[in-house]
Amino acid sequence: MRRFRFRLESVLGWRLIQLELEETQLQGLFGELRQLESRQAALEAAKAQAERSVLSSPIVEAQQLGALEAHRRHLASEKARLRRRQADCATRIATQRDAVRKAEQNLRLLEKIKQRRFAEWAGEVDKEQETLAAEVFLAQWQRN
Repeated sequence: MRRFRFRLESVLGWRLIQLELEETQLQGLFGELRQLESRQAALEAAKAQAERSVLSSPIVEAQQLGALEAHRRHLASEKARLRRRQADCATRIATQRDAVRKAEQNLRLLEKIKQRRFAEWAGEVDKEQETLAAEVFLAQWQRN
């Protein structure tokens, strides 16, 4: 009896590596999105801190209010830039998810082919064993 050998085993291994690579890239994009979100939260905290600092003073000078307004404008433009980067990252995540799904489909297809070939091989082995058992039985029966 010959051993089961799947001729596309190396391709199956490559597809598994490809899937892992696509998933790793997707995780990296999620990490980038989390980093952008935390930077946006830090900007919000900085804005709130600056407002509290200026507005909690008993005397607020016009110069301080001007600086606060300039700081708010800067933070608003920075937040808009971060939102654009988040939208871009979300688009790349959607694209990468599609790539992961495709890699999963390719891997599952090869796994199904392997299962089917294994089932065929197992059926051939069973037939071979039945034939061998029948020959052994006939040989013993002829001796007796």
